[in-house]
Amino acid sequence: MNSKECGIIGLMAKKMVGCNEALVPDDVYKRFGVGWLVQLHINTILAMPWTGFASQRRRRDSAFGNVSSSVKAVLLDESKEKVRLSKGDMWSIHKFGGTCVGSSERIKNVAEIIINDGSEGKLVVVSAMSKVTDMMYDLIYKAQLRNDSYIAAVDAVFEKHRLTAVDLLDGDDLASFLSRLHHDVNNLKAMLRAIYIAGHATESFSDFVVGHGELWSAQMLSYVVRKSGLDCKWMDTREVLIVNPTSSNQVDPDFVQSEKRLEEWFSRNPCNIIVATGFIASTPQNIPTTLKRDGSDFSAAIMGALLRAQQVTIWTDVDGVYSADPRKVSKAMILRTLSYQEAWEMSYFGANVLHPRTIIPVMRYDIPIMIRNIFNLSSPGTMICRPTVTENEDGQKLDSPVKGFATIDNVALVNVEGTGMAGVHGTASAIFGAVKDVGANVIMISQASSEHSVCFAVPEKEVKAVADALQSRFRQALEAGRLSQVAIIPNCSILATVGQKMACTPGVGATLFNALAKANINVRAIAQGCSEYNITVVVKREDCTRALRAVHSRFYLSQTTIAMGIL
Repeated sequence: MNSKECGIIGLMAKKMVGCNEALVPDDVYKRFGVGWLVQLHINTILAMPWTGFASQRRRRDSAFGNVSSSVKAVLLDESKEKVRLSKGDMWSIHKFGGTCVGSSERIKNVAEIIINDGSEGKLVVVSAMSKVTDMMYDLIYKAQLRNDSYIAAVDAVFEKHRLTAVDLLDGDDLASFLSRLHHDVNNLKAMLRAIYIAGHATESFSDFVVGHGELWSAQMLSYVVRKSGLDCKWMDTREVLIVNPTSSNQVDPDFVQSEKRLEEWFSRNPCNIIVATGFIASTPQNIPTTLKRDGSDFSAAIMGALLRAQQVTIWTDVDGVYSADPRKVSKAMILRTLSYQEAWEMSYFGANVLHPRTIIPVMRYDIPIMIRNIFNLSSPGTMICRPTVTENEDGQKLDSPVKGFATIDNVALVNVEGTGMAGVHGTASAIFGAVKDVGANVIMISQASSEHSVCFAVPEKEVKAVADALQSRFRQALEAGRLSQVAIIPNCSILATVGQKMACTPGVGATLFNALAKANINVRAIAQGCSEYNITVVVKREDCTRALRAVHSRFYLSQTTIAMGIL
């Protein structure tokens, strides 16, 4: 890049942060290069006490107006008592995913559900409109590749939200939203241009860009709710939720700081209905970040815990949690209740339930989670809560020890065996250390008490890297005969049987394996924890659906058709 281009991008970046051009001389840009320049200004932008350009602009342009009005505002603030945030059962939490707010008509339906909720206080967490988050990630990807089509892609994102807003809003509300939308999109274009020139974007910068979808959907929904005359305000949760990134590409909420910031936000914005952005948050340094996978569900659970809410409702496009995958088991049932632990186990093994970390915040305060279908309001859904005795339609108690089944396809077994493993300290640590080094995810582990072999399952796409790492780590042991082999068994599936009452019910395991044996299913590996909430087996991939149907029928979760002939 020549000095002229450096000067252009430098001027652009300085304008983005609103700083004086004299603060950073041009020769500094020439000396350190554009990569340093872009990162410097990105860090400056992300470190603003805000959060976001729109928020920064509002603070600058409309929070106080001028010096005299600022003084008056401070005096008024000091003269009146702060509005305190009441917590407890008065609050209900609703979370709406991207499908629920995917069009103007669906946003109206969401607003109607909020309006009809009779809770005294309501906090609504919304995702970006359907497909928008993917579109935002695509913008960054194209800009990093220096693909000029990113400009047209930005315009497509803008047009999608403009048309939705025109269909939903009018008058001052429409003008206000479109003004903010224009402002945000112009800033995005400037930032993406910087990425285009640098050919690189940091994780924090990417998180800042993709979070705009939630900002726009939350604003539009809040305007629609306000049209009905209700006291509703929208919240940029980057001003409230504080999280600490971890090494495992996840984040840990800082509940103390988040609760403090929530109370401060509410004292400035008292209202009965809050429409909050899902998925996004900030680090303790006020740098925007995301809550990673299933982030909006996680946002709702955190908010529920902060407010000590009576309930968190997750609105989706299914009637609830099924006893098995309904695409594989036609007689799969909607489960009316699940314990936190059962939901945790089933979600880990791929069932259409909440991500395990979503359950953690609400468990602390025994806050139930409801899974409801926004397209079928007559369905009661599934409640995830502390375990209770369930009843059927006739009022009879149901004591089935098994709640449901979940499967994971496309896995491979890795078997490390040898007589030299028995009694040798650190062998398991060396095995799983090698797996960790290649970044593979271990789904299940099984080891006999003889310590002659260790068997574990990994995603099939990662098994080659795992095998190569183990061969390299244990080359000397394999050559000396202390280890006999590192065997790979591909084309496998995992079947998990989940139920909290399995722990105190004799014969569950026998019933499970009897059902598999009668269906002529060969089990390749078995794992069961001491909690007994879960019995996991590994079978051939082609046998998985047959195995699932067999065990589902055996535990009386579905009716079995019996053919009988009389001679």
